[in-house]
Amino acid sequence: MNEVAPANAGSTQADDGQTNAARAHAGRAISANIGDVLVSCRGLRKSFGDREVMKSIDFDMRAGDITVIIGRSGSGKSTLLRAIAGLTDPDDGEMTFDGEVVFSEQKRTPAWKQVDSHVGMIFQSYTLWPHMDVLKNLTLAPRKRLGMSESESLERAKKALAEVGMSDHIRSKPVQLSGGERQRVAIARALMMQPKLLLCDEITSALDPPVAAEVLDVLRRLKEEEGIAVALVTHDMAFASKAADRVVFFHEGEIAVNATPDDAFNHTEDPELKKFVEAVRF
Repeated sequence: MNEVAPANAGSTQADDGQTNAARAHAGRAISANIGDVLVSCRGLRKSFGDREVMKSIDFDMRAGDITVIIGRSGSGKSTLLRAIAGLTDPDDGEMTFDGEVVFSEQKRTPAWKQVDSHVGMIFQSYTLWPHMDVLKNLTLAPRKRLGMSESESLERAKKALAEVGMSDHIRSKPVQLSGGERQRVAIARALMMQPKLLLCDEITSALDPPVAAEVLDVLRRLKEEEGIAVALVTHDMAFASKAADRVVFFHEGEIAVNATPDDAFNHTEDPELKKFVEAVRF
């Protein structure tokens, strides 16, 4: 792959064609305003073999909210994120995104192709290409998937890296970065597709607490400054109590508690949530 050239006033006709292609394939605009329901799941079920990991899950997320999802390993948290992201299909149930039915009757609907670019997912393992520098890691998907021009992808990469505090590392290779820096790059890469929803699966579990706090602060700022909704699977109760709009507690494949942080942590009557919080706080 050739290096991306700096943007300049003399854009070629080919570049303009790529930009038009990017617009054509970017999907429809999202109409949900801050506070509107962005994602709605009803009756989601998923089994792996004989083990049912999601049992008739009902779940809503509002545009611009941070939802922290907690619970023991294997309780269904990550499976829900992967279902919303389109990485796994439920066995049953229905999902809507911005009012469009995107999963129904055990399959994705045509509407999913119109909204999937608005959903970004970030993993614990970063999933960065080790042989590419940061810039190429960020620009590969928009150029291949959306037909974005070199100049437009470069400008978008600069903006995304600035938003996560990584502007000085645009030419670095992943091996030259710390774990926290790699996770910031992974967030920036997700931002390249201009998502309305970021799904984050244990993205700070391998980081030292101060570094994890910095990464989580990036997500909080994206919510406040860009209006991006965030669903985050984490064991960081401090972040959940301070930054979350909702706390969702999974227990044995079901949502046992869906409440404000104050209600979830200070006023819950759910015995399993009480035990879980006490176990991870200390």
